[in-house]
Amino acid sequence: MKKLVILLQLFAVMFLTACSNGEHVADLKSPIEVVSYNNGPKVCIADVTDNRLFVGNENQPNLPSGEILSPDYKSRAYARLKNTFGSQTGAMLLPRDKTVTMVVKEILERALSDDGYTVVQDAAAEDPDTMIMAVSIKQFWTWAGLEKINDNIYSDIELDVYTQNQGAQKHFNLKNRQTRKVLTDTRTLYKTTTEQSLANIYNLAVEKFKNLQ
Repeated sequence: MKKLVILLQLFAVMFLTACSNGEHVADLKSPIEVVSYNNGPKVCIADVTDNRLFVGNENQPNLPSGEILSPDYKSRAYARLKNTFGSQTGAMLLPRDKTVTMVVKEILERALSDDGYTVVQDAAAEDPDTMIMAVSIKQFWTWAGLEKINDNIYSDIELDVYTQNQGAQKHFNLKNRQTRKVLTDTRTLYKTTTEQSLANIYNLAVEKFKNLQ
């Protein structure tokens, strides 16, 4: 009888998990803390554009997807969850006052500051001595394989960075895949895997931004 009760409790937990298809809000905390005093060349990140294509489905869990693809959802979504039966269900979103473009801009501004640049906002972009930067978000998505319950979790981030400085233009590609092996699929792992991928993008940016000029 005791075993039967335990089995029923376990089934109830699995059923509730399988039926959970809501949107879960979880902010992304940057693991990078920069304290710098810079008087180097001025840089303005004038534009960050989210160019992700939300076309994913059960056969393509690595591509952004969702049940209701509203503009608000697409601007804040960064992960797709799965249930205990291995099907996509629910999603991870940033808080309502935050978007993926804002997260990317913050990370890149920190990388610039760490490299000694003076980061300025739009008001100073008219200065001919200010380097202008534009960023295209090609991928920013955390997902899990669907073949088994404890399949790996992956976080893919890819950015195209364009700079213009006194007529000279440069292009940088920042790309990272973070892999997390899991025993139990939890929402916390999607969040922390994304944060680690962001940290790796930060480190790539710090290295590549040394050659901006």
